[in-house]
Amino acid sequence: MKTKPPRLYFIILYFMFVGTLIAQTAESKSVRVSGAVLDPGHNPVKKAIIYLDSVNTRIRTDKKGHFEIDLNHDNKVIMAFSSIYGIQSVDLDGSEEIQIVFPEDGPVITEDKLSELGFDTKGKARSKREPKDYSKYLDMYQLIATEVPGAQVNGTKIRLRGNALNSVNSGQEPLLIVDGTVVSSIEYILPRDVASVEVIRDENASLYGARGANGVIVIKMKK
Repeated sequence: MKTKPPRLYFIILYFMFVGTLIAQTAESKSVRVSGAVLDPGHNPVKKAIIYLDSVNTRIRTDKKGHFEIDLNHDNKVIMAFSSIYGIQSVDLDGSEEIQIVFPEDGPVITEDKLSELGFDTKGKARSKREPKDYSKYLDMYQLIATEVPGAQVNGTKIRLRGNALNSVNSGQEPLLIVDGTVVSSIEYILPRDVASVEVIRDENASLYGARGANGVIVIKMKK
């Protein structure tokens, strides 16, 4: 004679299922936050463009320097770009109010230059360059070891030699950007689909905040 599973067993399963659904919903839910962009004198900067993880959100600040944006749990860095003051980044820490202040001695940079540095500015017309043929490489790590000057590759670990900032950073991995988006791995990329690979170091890499301390590898895919 078969015994029926105790009722407590089903109750536990039910609450485990509900708890999983709640956790998944919480992770996928976006949160609206407000922010302000200020110049070195803490005056509002109007019409500053807001970037999220190096991607242009098309959100601009109003005349009081204010903006609102929806953030997901996996967003890491928010940036403001101004044609007058350049670009400034702030690491996201869960706060619902964000203040981005341009420094007095910050580098002034154009939106075209941002695009060259791997930011997804979307919409700027640029001269087309013929993509290189990387199909001879077995994977992205072999490609980077061969094509990127100063790159040391050990398995899936990458380190950029000669980057002045990485000596003071506990981590050694460079920031990886694919078509304007920060990624944690490039194992999924086929070398034959790559159009170009560039390295950004030192002062230029500082535009990415603390994440760029070990240099930045910018990968652009064939369209």
